[in-house]
Amino acid sequence: MFEQMTNAEALTRLWGAFLKTPGVPTADALAAELEKDEVDGLIATTHIAEALARRPAPERSDLSRLLVSRLFRNYKLGLGLLKATAKAEVPAPSVPLPQRASNVEGLDLIRPADLPKLTDKTLGGRDRLLLEGLDLAGAETISLTELERRCDDAADATSITYLRAAMGLLAPHLTGHTSYTHRRSQKLTKTPETTQDHLIEQLGFRAAQSRRKDLPGLSPANFLAANYWRSDFPQAIKRFQTKLKSLKLEPTDILVNSPRVLAKLSMTIAQQDLAELSIRPLIGDRGVSVLRVTKAYQGPELRKALEDIGAAPSPYQLYELMDLGKQLPGSDYDLDTYADLAALITSSRFAHLRRIAAGKGTLSPACAMLEHLVLGLTDSLGPKRHDPLTANALATLYTLLDLVVATDLSPALLLRVADLMIDEISLVLAAAKYYTWTDYREVRWQILAERAPSIKDLAGDRIEVSSHLMTSGMDALATALFIALSTRGHHDVVRATESLDYFEFSGLLGKLKTGATAAPHQDVLVAALNPSTPFDKPAADKLIGQVQSSILSGPGDTPFALIIDTTLEVDPADTGGRSQLDEILHALLEAVAAGRLEIFLCKSFQKYASLGTGKVAGGDLTLLTSKGNLESAHARYEALAQDLALALDEHDEAQTIIHMLRHAHRDELALVHNAAANAKFVDDFCWPTDRLNQRQGSSYVDGIPLLLRATLSGDVDELFDKKLTWLDRRDSFSFLRTSYVGGISAANNIEGPFVRLNLGHESRAMLVEYLYAVGHLATCTLPGRPVLSGKPLDLAALSMVSIREHLDALAVVPSTDTTGVERYRSNIFASYCLVAAAVMPSPADAVPLLVEFFARPGTRGTTETQRLLARALFTNLNNLFQAEPAFLTALGNAAAVLPPKEAARLAPGLKPKVDDIVLLGPPAQRLSDLLS
Repeated sequence: MFEQMTNAEALTRLWGAFLKTPGVPTADALAAELEKDEVDGLIATTHIAEALARRPAPERSDLSRLLVSRLFRNYKLGLGLLKATAKAEVPAPSVPLPQRASNVEGLDLIRPADLPKLTDKTLGGRDRLLLEGLDLAGAETISLTELERRCDDAADATSITYLRAAMGLLAPHLTGHTSYTHRRSQKLTKTPETTQDHLIEQLGFRAAQSRRKDLPGLSPANFLAANYWRSDFPQAIKRFQTKLKSLKLEPTDILVNSPRVLAKLSMTIAQQDLAELSIRPLIGDRGVSVLRVTKAYQGPELRKALEDIGAAPSPYQLYELMDLGKQLPGSDYDLDTYADLAALITSSRFAHLRRIAAGKGTLSPACAMLEHLVLGLTDSLGPKRHDPLTANALATLYTLLDLVVATDLSPALLLRVADLMIDEISLVLAAAKYYTWTDYREVRWQILAERAPSIKDLAGDRIEVSSHLMTSGMDALATALFIALSTRGHHDVVRATESLDYFEFSGLLGKLKTGATAAPHQDVLVAALNPSTPFDKPAADKLIGQVQSSILSGPGDTPFALIIDTTLEVDPADTGGRSQLDEILHALLEAVAAGRLEIFLCKSFQKYASLGTGKVAGGDLTLLTSKGNLESAHARYEALAQDLALALDEHDEAQTIIHMLRHAHRDELALVHNAAANAKFVDDFCWPTDRLNQRQGSSYVDGIPLLLRATLSGDVDELFDKKLTWLDRRDSFSFLRTSYVGGISAANNIEGPFVRLNLGHESRAMLVEYLYAVGHLATCTLPGRPVLSGKPLDLAALSMVSIREHLDALAVVPSTDTTGVERYRSNIFASYCLVAAAVMPSPADAVPLLVEFFARPGTRGTTETQRLLARALFTNLNNLFQAEPAFLTALGNAAAVLPPKEAARLAPGLKPKVDDIVLLGPPAQRLSDLLS
C-alpha cells in the first residue's frame, strides 16, 4: 500500500513488523520512517488509517492510539493520522452466514434437504435431531467460535457481555438523586484554580428547568440555568453576580452585550431620555458593558426596551469573567489527547453509534449529529494535545458512548445522553479555541451557497456577502432593523413596517408602527421565512411580489431593505426540492446586484442550528448588498461595527457555534425533517382537529415541526402548566425532546388561548403516550372515530366516566384496524392512564385503572411511561391496598420498572402490609422482595 513512496520498501517492512508485534519499539520505528519525508508521510497516514479501520475491535483502537501517540515529534503527522482516521470508515461487522445460499437470517439453523429417518431417542435420552441441528461446526451452519466471540467479546459493542457491562455503567445514573452534571462538576473542581474553571461551571447550563422528576441521575442541571435566557436575564444575573466576585455594580446598573446598545435604544427611547443613560465596557473597549442609569431617567420601562433589542449579554461571556486573574492551566505531557481521540473514533462503541446514525430509525438523526460533532474534533489543530481537562472530557465521552450502547432502544434515555455529550464536546472546543472570526464568516458563506445556490453566480463580482455573529436571534433582528432605519432617516412615512410572526419582535415593531418613538418607513420590510405559529403554508411568491412592487415604487436612490428571519429553515425535500431561501434569493438577487435592494438574513442559533440541544444562544446577521455601492456602505460599516463591538468570536460560545455549523449544518435540516414528520404524525393521529375550525388549532404545515393546539373545555395553559408534567415548558423550540410554549393569546388573527407543541425526536410510541389521550379528550374524539364523536366533557373536572368512555371505544376497535390504533393499542391505553393520574381532580381515583394497567399481560408501553405510572400508583395507593393476587401482581409489575428501593420510598407503609399476609403466594413474595 506504500508503492508510490520513495521509502516504500522500508515502510512496508516496518508496517508489517508493527502489525506482527505491536508495541512502542515497532511503533517508534514506523513513526521515525514516516517522519523522514513529511509529504510522503502524510500520504502514508491515509493508507495506514484505512488499513487500521479494517482490523477487528479492539485491535484497531489500540493500534491507532499507539501509533498516533508515537508521532509526537512531528505534530503535523500525528494530526494527519488523526484526520485520516476520522475519514476512514470502520466496516460494519459481517454477520456470519451459513454456506447454504437460501438462508433467511444469519443465525438460523438450516434443516437438511434430505433428512434421514432417525430414532426418536439416543442412548441417554437425548434427541439426535436436536444434537445434529446444534452441530455449529458443520459446513451448513455458522462457526461456533464466531458465535462465542459475538456473545462474549467485551470489546465488541454488539456482544451480550458488552451490553451487560454498559448497563452496569448506566445503573448508578438511574438511581442517583443528584444530577449527572452536578456529580461531574464535583469531580472536576478538585483541580487547582485556573482560567478553565468557568468551563466546569458551564456544564449543564443550557438545560431548561425540567418538571420531570424521573431519572435525576442522568440529567444535565445547573443552578445558573434560566428557562429562557433573554427574558429571564434580570433574575439570572443576580445568580451570576454571586460568582462574579470582581464585578461591582450599582443597584440601577444593567449589564448589556455591547457598548453600541445605547445607539440601538434610540429606536424606542427619546433623545432626552437617552441623555440620562451612560455606558462603558467592563474590559477594554468592547464586549460586555455596564449601562448606568441616572435618577433623573423618566423614560419607558428600560428593561423591556433592552429585551426588545436583544441587549442581554452572552452568558458565556459572563462565565469567562469568573476567572479573571487566575493562572493559565498547565500541561501534562504524559497525556496525549490526539491518541485518546484516535482510540475513541476507532472504538467498537463509536462504530455502534455510526451504525445507528446510518439507519432509518427514530434516533438516527440525533446519532448522526453526534457522530459528525465527534469526528469534527479532528478539525483544524485538533484538541489541545496535553491538556488535562480535554483528556478528561474525551474519557467521559468514551463512557457516555457506552451509555449510548446501553440506551439505543430507549429514545428518552439516548436523547439525555446526547445532551450530556454536547457538554463534553464543548469543553474540548473551549479548551482548544482554534476557530477564528474568519472561520465563522467562511462557514456561513459555505452554508448559504449550499442552501441557496443561486447566490454563487453573483457573489464576489456583483454582490457582497458578509456574515456577523450576534448575541442572539433577537439581537440580529434588532440590529438589522436599526441599520435599516438609521440609514433611511430622510424618507417620509408612507407604509408601515410589516408585521413579523416572532413573539418578542412584535413588541418592538408594534412601537415603531404606532410611531411611539421612531417612525416606520416605506422602504423597510420585515418578514419570516417560516412562521413560528404556523396556520398557513408560507408563500414565498407573495413576499417576492411585495418586494418587487415596493422596489419599483420606492423613492430616491437608497436601496429597499428586506429583513428576513431565517431561523426556521425546512428540508428542501419537504418543499418540492428547492429551498425557500433559494427561491426568494433567485428572484431578488438581480435587484441586489443593481443596488436597488439590501437583504438582511437573520437567524437564531439557539433553535435548530444548535441541533436540538439549545447549548448556544448566538445569532447571525448576513448582509447582501451591491458590491461597491456607496449607498450601502453605511449599512456594511454598521453591521461590522456591531460585530466587532460584541467580540463574540473570542469567547467559548463561538467555538461551539462554529463547530456545529462547520460539521453538522446538514444535520440541522435532517433534525427539522425528522421532527416535522413527528408533527404530521401528531396532527393526523394523536391530536386530530376539525380542519375547518382553526379555533381548535393549526394543521400540519409542510416541513414545520410546530403545531398550535387548544381545548374545547378548561384552560389549556393550566392543563399544560400544572398537569402534563411529562412535557417541559420551553419558551423556544427545536429541542431534542418534545416541549411546549404556553401563553399564546391569539395567532393568525384567531383568538386563543393556544399552546404550541414543539415536536422533538422521541419514538412514535412515546408521542402516543404523551399526547393521544389528552388530544382526543380535548376534542371529544373517541379512539378510531371521527373528531367530536364523543360526549362533551370538562377537562377541568375530568372524571373516570369520560376516561372509561374512551377506553371502551378503544376496546371495540377491531384488530384489523389500519389507522394505527391497533399498532399502538397498548401505548394508547397507557396514555389514558397517564392523563387519568395527572388530570383528574382526585389522583386516587385513578388507582384502580393503574392497577388494571399493571395487571395486563404482554406489552404495557415504553419504560419511561411505565415509570411515571408506577410512581403515580405508589404515591396515591394509601388505604386502597388489597391483598388480592391480581392486585399484588400489578404492584409487583409496577415495582419492577422502578429503580431499586423507589417503590418502598414512595409507599413506606406498604411492605409491612405485604409481609402481614398469612400465606405469601408468589405475587406477594415477589412484591415483598422488590420492596426490600
